[in-house]
Amino acid sequence: MKSAWNLIGMGMWLLLLIYLVWMIHDMRARRLKLIVTTKKSFTWHNFSISCAELIAFLLVLWGMSYATFFQDVAKMNKSRVTTSYQYKPLIIQYQNDQSDYVRVKNGVGRNPIQHYTYYVEGRKYQVDSLSATVVYGKSNLNLQAETYKWNKEWLNHLDDRYQKAWVATVTTTYKKNWFNGIGLHAGRQANRFSLIRIPDKTFMAVEPTKADD
Repeated sequence: MKSAWNLIGMGMWLLLLIYLVWMIHDMRARRLKLIVTTKKSFTWHNFSISCAELIAFLLVLWGMSYATFFQDVAKMNKSRVTTSYQYKPLIIQYQNDQSDYVRVKNGVGRNPIQHYTYYVEGRKYQVDSLSATVVYGKSNLNLQAETYKWNKEWLNHLDDRYQKAWVATVTTTYKKNWFNGIGLHAGRQANRFSLIRIPDKTFMAVEPTKADD
């Protein structure tokens, strides 16, 4: 567990489950009592109580589901997350016929994505086009990368220092507090995006796309 604050969210989900079981039992018990005492299976009073219990359950379920599954990090209050940046030079990979910084594997299907492989400090990294982008040429940013807040002066410095061969990674992490704990996010990574910079397209090797079987 990333943070003990997430116990709050776990406890609330458990209470919601207990409430659901109690609600179903209470609805059934009231209906049986109604049948025994009045010989009726429906009254507006009993129906109103059941509706109130169900509405309360659905409201809490919606709130917990939103907090746990549907929060948009981009629209979140900055006081709830921390953002860190990391910059490292790429290591060139020497091949028999070509030397490259990045290897690209194109996906197939209706919604294909690309997979990027690169090396930094002797380690191999693999990311996809949903969480990374490759930039080459004069500019060290493209439309996808510009959605993040980069220090452009520092990116230009990296171009000079590493001959336009580096990777910058921005990571957003939920802070460890009770509010994030409600959604079970405290201490967890919210988003990660890598900007892979190469001098030009010749330093990018594209693997042949294999057709679906």
